[in-house]
Amino acid sequence: MNGIEGAVRFLGITGHFEPLVLVNAVKRYKFDTILMALNAADTHYLSFIKYLLPEAQNLDLGIIGMKVATRGRVLSTWEPPPLEQQPERLRTKLRGALTMKEALSYNMSLPVSTTIVGVDNIEQLEQNVKWASEFSPLSEDQMRELEYRMLPVVRQALYFRRWDLGA
Repeated sequence: MNGIEGAVRFLGITGHFEPLVLVNAVKRYKFDTILMALNAADTHYLSFIKYLLPEAQNLDLGIIGMKVATRGRVLSTWEPPPLEQQPERLRTKLRGALTMKEALSYNMSLPVSTTIVGVDNIEQLEQNVKWASEFSPLSEDQMRELEYRMLPVVRQALYFRRWDLGA
């Protein structure tokens, strides 16, 4: 070995801006894992669930979900900052539409290998671990109901997506 060979055992790719770019990438190159943004708002705009997730499954990739609560924006407890402190393209007065348990259950009901969840403190971590240990997959009807509830807040929940379609 020349010191470089074997340095990388597994190769992954990530993205949360545009699913079709990643579909093209996983079709062209051999990846082992994919980290993608998934939450209950996803199916309404540039959907990773509709376009990328099936391709990742077909290629037998390890699928890692992120953006469960989108920095709290999907949560009914989220308090939007004052409008003048928000980026113009994302200004909102709306709270999210789900509880953290609902958001986590939605993501864990998808065909993912693991779900990454950001936390602010030990109490949140312990609560998430408790919910995960008690988890039962949601039914299709339950999944659709959570997606429906996200309709009013899709733009804030998917703040990280490409929103320049009219430009």
